[in-house]
Amino acid sequence: MDQGTGTYADAAYNIRGKVPVNVMTEKRLAVLFPGIGYHTDKPLLYYSGKMAAAEGYEIIKISYPPCEVNLKGATREQILAFVKECVEVTDRALQEAGVTGADATEEEAADTAQYDDILFISKSIGTAIAAAYANTADTDIRHIFFTPLEETFDYVKESSGIAFSGTKDNWADHGAIRRLCSEKKIPLTVVDDANHSLETGDVIKDTETIAKVMKTVKEYLK
Repeated sequence: MDQGTGTYADAAYNIRGKVPVNVMTEKRLAVLFPGIGYHTDKPLLYYSGKMAAAEGYEIIKISYPPCEVNLKGATREQILAFVKECVEVTDRALQEAGVTGADATEEEAADTAQYDDILFISKSIGTAIAAAYANTADTDIRHIFFTPLEETFDYVKESSGIAFSGTKDNWADHGAIRRLCSEKKIPLTVVDDANHSLETGDVIKDTETIAKVMKTVKEYLK
């Protein structure tokens, strides 16, 4: 589905298409990594993806295999095991969509190098998967981390992106997220009283928050 000058393509278990390497003069790729319950059709990812497409990014949406544990109550080891599994799925998905993976040949890697800008937009557990996958890549990848988990920062490279978090996020310790963002030099936008979806329950306030967040996202896209 075309959005502006970009193109949407579902990856992993549901690939709808891809854009040939030579379609755009400046190759820009944005990959959306959802949360477990926060899919790419929900506000933070939907509007970020739409905005990226309008800026000329090719869009790929990643899907994950079924998760056999409740991640909210999972141990650190269980979370990291799921992240590892999803990194492997992501690698296969991006290869199927025309993006080379960690085991790419020199010729395939040369094709990937034609991307002038690669951006990962992620949510919740997706932030850990995106950061972990980026560590396998031979190119610089920028990140937009929506409500990252503490485990995400096991993989985050310094100054590699921006982040957003709510003070009442019950999936992560907000103080720890602040500290980890500071240590990794990741600018953090804090939403007071917001939960893991960056929502407070006040619809008017939440729509205003989305608008402010998207302004920050747009600035980062440029």
